[in-house]
Order: sequence, then C-alpha cells, then structure tokens
Amino acid sequence: MIRFALKNMAIKKVQIVLIVLSIVLSAGIAVLAFNVSNQVSDGISQNAKYYGVIIGPAGSETQLAMNSMYFSDEPLGTIPYSLVNELSMDGTNVKEAVPFAMADSYNGASIVGTSSTYLDGKELKTGEMLDDLGVFEAVVGSRVAKQNGLKIGDTLYTSHSATSAETHKKGIKVVGILAETHSSYDNVVFTQVRTLWEIHEHEEGENEEEDEHSHEKTVCAILIKAKNESSAMTLIEKYNGKVIEGEEKPISLQAISPMSAVRDVLNDADNTKYIVYVLCAVILVMNIMIISIITLLNMYHSSKEISLMRLIGISMKKINLLYLIQNSIIGILSILLAFVLSRICLALMNDYVSSMGVVLNIGRLYPLEILILVGVFLISVLPTAIWTFAMSHKDSISD
Repeated sequence: MIRFALKNMAIKKVQIVLIVLSIVLSAGIAVLAFNVSNQVSDGISQNAKYYGVIIGPAGSETQLAMNSMYFSDEPLGTIPYSLVNELSMDGTNVKEAVPFAMADSYNGASIVGTSSTYLDGKELKTGEMLDDLGVFEAVVGSRVAKQNGLKIGDTLYTSHSATSAETHKKGIKVVGILAETHSSYDNVVFTQVRTLWEIHEHEEGENEEEDEHSHEKTVCAILIKAKNESSAMTLIEKYNGKVIEGEEKPISLQAISPMSAVRDVLNDADNTKYIVYVLCAVILVMNIMIISIITLLNMYHSSKEISLMRLIGISMKKINLLYLIQNSIIGILSILLAFVLSRICLALMNDYVSSMGVVLNIGRLYPLEILILVGVFLISVLPTAIWTFAMSHKDSISD
C-alpha cells in the first residue's frame, strides 16, 4: 500500500510540491517565530536575577543593564574603583560587589575585566578560572575559542576596538575555556580588571604626554549581590543620583534594579512576539486554505481513479487508507523540512541576535513547537480524510 502511494505521489509531483512548500513555509515560520521570541525573552531575563543592584555612571538604565550583563551596548562611562571597596565593606546590605570594565576587543570579541565571582555558576570546558590575585590571564567564551582555534596556554593580543588593526603590546594568556552556555558569555573574553588597567598604563607610560591623573583606577559598572530585597532598595536610594569626585570633574551615579531596567526590553520583545504570532496565524490560515484547495482538487480529479479501483474490487476502506497514507507521508515530510528550515534560520540569525546579548540555542525545543508541527500535520491530512469519508457514502462507489 505504501509503495502504491509513493507511485501515485510521483505521478502528481507538481501538486505535491505545492502542498509541501505551503506546509513548510507556514509551519517553519510559525515555529521559528515562537522559538526566537521565547529564547530572546528567556535570555534577557536569565542574567538579571543574579544581581539586585547595578551602579554606574548616570544615563540610560537600559544601556547600563544591557552593557554590564549582556555585553551588548557601549559603556556609559567610568566610575572610580574605590566604590567597589566602599560597597564591599557594607556588610549590612552587600553580599558581594563585582567590578565590571569593558575595553578593547579580540577579533571582534569584547574584553571584559572583572573578578572570578562574575563567572560564578559557569562551567569550564578546560583549564581553570581566573585568579583574582593574578594578572594577564583570560578565560575565553566557547564561541570565541572555537572561532579562533584557541587552546590553553595561547596568548591573546587585544586591539583598541573591534575595527582597529593596532594591537596592544602586552599579551593575555588563556588559562581557561568556558563550556558552552548558549548565552552572551560564549562571545566574550574575561580577564582580571587589573589586566585592563596595566595594559593601558603600560602604553601610557611610554607616552611622553602622560599626565598626573593617567593611573586612576576605574570600572564601567559595579554589580551587587544584595543581602535581600530591602537591602537592594536601600542601596538604590543611597547611590542613585549621588555625585562623587572624579578625575577631572564630579561624576553623577545611577543605581538600578536590573529586572526593572530590562523590563522595557522584555515588554518590547513581548509586543514584537505578539505581532509575529498574529502574522504567523494569518500565514497559517492562508496556507491551510491553499493546502485544502489543492488537496480537494487533487481528490476530485482522482474520482475516476477511485471509481476504477472500486470496479476491480478494491474496497473503499483500502482506498481511504491509500490516500491517508499518501497525505500522511506528505505531511510528515513537510513538517520535518519545516523543522530543519527553522533550525537553519536560527543559525543564520545568531549573529544578529547576539547583538542583543542573546545566543540562540539551535537545540532548544519548546513543547509548543511540537504542538504546532503536530497541528499542521493533522491539518494537512484532514481534507483528505473528509473527502474520502464523503466519497465512501456515495452510492456509485459504496460497498
């Protein structure tokens, strides 16, 4: 029966190709839209829960949060490192104050100066974590290591910017490579914050125009693990809007709640997600209509063929089974191709989405994706089931 169904499909390949294309496009777009929107939302909210407060220069709250947690935006500026020490001594409200500095790049990957605490919870594929007492060491994200063929013991020479060909003279030794996290951490090189200071101080020391303030220690932000929610609110009230002395002029601080800061981003992502869902629903409905029309026309033109099979003694039950098998093969093939298409698109979109601080996991599969594919499969078979059921009740071909 399956062999006969395949032969019958080969005869009607034009109609079948149209049906397959309709199913692949509708199911593929629907699955892709759902997967991307959910991974972006999950990825943005994932890191925000680790810290109760972020302190940085005054400016955009969203920019401060996205830069210090997702490496996806430019720093707002710098603040004195002495604030890290000040916060660390606040045993009432602060569990840990983690410095964050972003400067330079390595073949397009951002260089982040921080402490080992920033990598808490991250597993190593090989090597060891940063030594907070060390310097000129690097722990490399999995994607950076893979793209650049890095291994333990290699030396990195960073550049001033992603587009600059000029590299610093002092190198950084790779001591660890992170296991794949499917997050923005895969795209970053981590080093001690002292490393960034010393690389630039070394070059400034060679500059004859160096001034007396060139060695001030600064960071771009401080991420704080607060004792509790009340402690977080106390810190925000204390530091938000506070003005401190800077190298050349006073610096105005802001203190933010990460979850509140990224809420607007999440709301925008959710709004976009709903728009995409509506568009996918429209596409899906249109393709259901196309699939149904093509299938029913195909079945209508098969009436003589069905009548001939009835005349030679083939039961209507077997004829129904034949066409159901045929459309089931088409449906299964189509949803498999739709799934493959969605994963290819995920891979192609990764570079774009990584600019938001999210790395798409091609292997991530949501239960609703399976339901969408199963639903599309049932829809692709339903017109055939209805038609064959109707024809089985016609007197001219009834048993």
